[in-house]
Amino acid sequence: MITKNFRLSSFVLPLLFIVLLSGCGASPTPFAATVPPIQAVSLLPTATPSHTPTATHTPTLTPTPTATYTATPTATLTPTLTFTPSNTPTATYTPTVTPTFTPSATSTPIPTATFANPADDPNYTPPPSWTPPPLNPGATLNDHFQLRRPISRNGTDWVERTYPYGSTSGRRLPTHLGVEFVNPSGTPVLAAGAGTVYYAGDDLARQFGPQVNYYGNVVVIQHDFVSPQGEAIYSLYGHLSRVDVVSGQRVNGGDTVGLVGATGVAYGPHLHFEVRAGNPENYLATRNPELWIYPYGGYGTLAGRVLDASGNIARDVIVQVESASGTRQTPRYAFTYADATVNSDPAFTETFTLGDLPANYYDVTVRLDGRRLFQRVVYIYPNKTTWVDIQLSP
Repeated sequence: MITKNFRLSSFVLPLLFIVLLSGCGASPTPFAATVPPIQAVSLLPTATPSHTPTATHTPTLTPTPTATYTATPTATLTPTLTFTPSNTPTATYTPTVTPTFTPSATSTPIPTATFANPADDPNYTPPPSWTPPPLNPGATLNDHFQLRRPISRNGTDWVERTYPYGSTSGRRLPTHLGVEFVNPSGTPVLAAGAGTVYYAGDDLARQFGPQVNYYGNVVVIQHDFVSPQGEAIYSLYGHLSRVDVVSGQRVNGGDTVGLVGATGVAYGPHLHFEVRAGNPENYLATRNPELWIYPYGGYGTLAGRVLDASGNIARDVIVQVESASGTRQTPRYAFTYADATVNSDPAFTETFTLGDLPANYYDVTVRLDGRRLFQRVVYIYPNKTTWVDIQLSP
């Protein structure tokens, strides 16, 4: 979630302008490609894959440290972030959650990510129409897709890829326990499924994040289904500019529950979306939303577990996923969960996911210092989650 607070430094400022270009008129079918950060701790590729950026949806990770978010940044930024929410009578609010990432001589700012639809990417070539393999039950998960997308197809309804669930955006932000749908302020936010509104309002006095006033205006819905383990399932919608439901209200999937905003600790307008299991007010009770949201028709999700050569869970690993057609295309990237605060789904025990992949063959690769530690061609089955086990070579 692009919701964390930190001291601004020189590498952050150029990205501020980029986020203001995000969410602009993208076609509803995603072709999300993320240029990975250069990792400071483990398994970093030495070369940053290049691609041709498009003008479509380019998010940023830079905060807007003014009291009220505006579409045009001010010319001068104060070096210390002081955030004054517009929905609280207190004079000044200073978030206590700050990133721990500090640039060093061996680290560089994360490159700009590109979110392109196939028709917008001049380097995109459709994969060949290879005959799909027969469905292999051993290669797919027993999915529990139960939720729809919380943004309509008229908006940006795919997950922002520079800060997915479980990542730190290259160790620049706190570990993310939700996903982002970056859209302009005022974009309708939809209930992801039928249920009862558990809470609707601001979180100034009632805490749902690591501190009060973290999500600003927030809606939490308890759904009419439970997890495979029998836990109640909740969806959370944060940073809303307006709340359109009340606690205790019944809603159907697709009902408008509020509007996209930037309340709470938010760096620009977007919807922060979470799935929680068991306890709706426990910030650490999350699950990966991409394992609960139905894929687009004909699209699938890749999930898996990455272990190092000794069989231990490998953190902060970049997994490259590229069409196996042999033509030049923009690769996509997944990031393994950054630390033990990130919950894997108990039914799967995954350590990464990558959604919204058109069904086809893909080359899945992990590299370190130019050396390939893993490579396999996998077929992404439509409307399912395809599983891959990755163990890195020594």
